[in-house]
Amino acid sequence: MKKFIVCIVALFAVLATVCICVGAGFEYQRVDNVYINEVLQGLDVDMQPTEKVYDYTLFDRDGQVLFSTVETEDMSYDARISKALGNGDIVVDHGDCKVVFYIKSQERFENMRDRILLYLGICFALMAIAVAVSIYLLYKRTVKPFEKLKAFSGEVARGNLDFPLTLDKYNSFGAFGEAFDIMRNNLKESRLAEQKSVVDKRRLMQEIGHELKTPLASIKAIAECGCAADGNEDYAVILDKASAIENMVNDFYHATLEEEGQLNIFLTRHSSKELAQLIASCDYNGRASINTPPDCFALYDKIRMTQIIDNIIANSYKYADTDISVEMSEREGRLVTIIRDSGAGVPPEQLSYVMDRFYRGEKTAEKLGQGLGLHICRKLVERMGGEMICRNDGGFVAEIAFPKIN
Repeated sequence: MKKFIVCIVALFAVLATVCICVGAGFEYQRVDNVYINEVLQGLDVDMQPTEKVYDYTLFDRDGQVLFSTVETEDMSYDARISKALGNGDIVVDHGDCKVVFYIKSQERFENMRDRILLYLGICFALMAIAVAVSIYLLYKRTVKPFEKLKAFSGEVARGNLDFPLTLDKYNSFGAFGEAFDIMRNNLKESRLAEQKSVVDKRRLMQEIGHELKTPLASIKAIAECGCAADGNEDYAVILDKASAIENMVNDFYHATLEEEGQLNIFLTRHSSKELAQLIASCDYNGRASINTPPDCFALYDKIRMTQIIDNIIANSYKYADTDISVEMSEREGRLVTIIRDSGAGVPPEQLSYVMDRFYRGEKTAEKLGQGLGLHICRKLVERMGGEMICRNDGGFVAEIAFPKIN
């Protein structure tokens, strides 16, 4: 910036030089009156100056040339005066005679013009150099760093926090760019710390889920044995709560695996009749009616599909507690399975959020759950190449569609 200011000052200095040179040029071309006086004095004593500045002619009132330093034409007195004045020469009285000094106005004008043009050319060249240097410094110190800042901000906005910002600390954006680079480093460190924290939390959830499964299995086994031995209702309550806890643990565990991409999917070919049998096996209350499936095949993971159907049916019994109808059909080259209960459904304003992570509607507040079931179902369906949507149609409807195969 200091150099830029110096260039601006230099530009004003050049302009001042132009004015000075022009003025000096006019001063240099003034008429030499001293020489004219010396000539007039020398005519009186018949002695001429040693250095000749101008040619001159002395003539009387009859127009006769008495003395001349150059050859002259033969003309009358008035004609000589008119010609001299017309050429811009100087006519001076000397007694009864006249002296015409040929100061060569045209030549003097051309010399003066050439000198002024020379001065102006030099000055404009200096001005052009000063302007070019100013523009270069302006680009180097302002425009070019700004382009780097623009590219840097674009990379940071895209999440590339490894993109360095290299700026000369002496340019206009030096301190600003340094602050930007410090911000980038801080963001990078914060992101790395956040990612480490998320990974640690997921690992902790996996470890908790894995460790809880063993005691839960023991509790369920003891409760089942108690129910089978004496039919005590307390064992049934224990078994029910243990199953609920196990479901929650599984949901958290599967959600964590799904986020990390560790939830393995193994696609195999299955017929629609196999899918109908799978749905029937997941109906633990025996209240689901299934229509006759179409004769077609689809690719899915049987274990994950069991998890999906079991979750949807369990939600229907938990929140609607009605009979369930299952409709299987072919539509636009896909095997479509619609699972519908006869409950009140989901409020329209909440319907678009029911498959979001950890979302629970107002009517589910009194029920045990974490808002992960449908979220996990949708993720699994999408990873198997299908599509899952939820809507209201005479109750809550979950629709799953998979592409058919031969």
